[in-house]
Amino acid sequence: MEFFKKIIATSLSKFIIFFIFIILIIIAGLYFKYGNKKQLQTPITQGVKKTILNDTSKKDIENYYNIYKNPYVIYLRQALNAYLAHDSSQACIFQGAVDKRVDQGIVTGLDAFSKEYYKSKFVVVTIDDNSENGKDIQIIFQDKPDRIFYAWVGKNPYEEDCLLGFNSKEDFDKEENKENMKKLIEPYKPLIFDKEHAL
Repeated sequence: MEFFKKIIATSLSKFIIFFIFIILIIIAGLYFKYGNKKQLQTPITQGVKKTILNDTSKKDIENYYNIYKNPYVIYLRQALNAYLAHDSSQACIFQGAVDKRVDQGIVTGLDAFSKEYYKSKFVVVTIDDNSENGKDIQIIFQDKPDRIFYAWVGKNPYEEDCLLGFNSKEDFDKEENKENMKKLIEPYKPLIFDKEHAL
């Protein structure tokens, strides 16, 4: 009888371990299926994808287009134009947003990238409050949609609107990430290449 109890206890232990293992696999599968999508939630992806593809909600599209009336977004366009024209009277651009440098995988400064980007219209991917002041704005340039740029527009010490920071991740140059950008852009082409609302 003792022998059978040991066999049953051993079998039960193996069953419990096997059951836990299966649960972990299911959880991992759900994370990779649904968890990674949360990282890409942006004004473009939050409800707008279904709108473009299924034409179900005009309100989502209107909310997205209203981003282009945001004064910080408009100022970013002014700053890029001022940089291209070498005219500091058009917009304030903090020197830290101009000088090229690379630090911990981040390429910083307008000087670090081709001016062909700035000649293009851009679309807003996200816009969020900056923890210090102003807005953090992620953009993609329509004529060169191969990387996402991060701009910080806010007040300088003299309380003037200013482009305070501009950068992009260094690894966007890697072939794998170029492919990922193409996959990200594909479903949102009607928004990303919309010339009417882009700046």
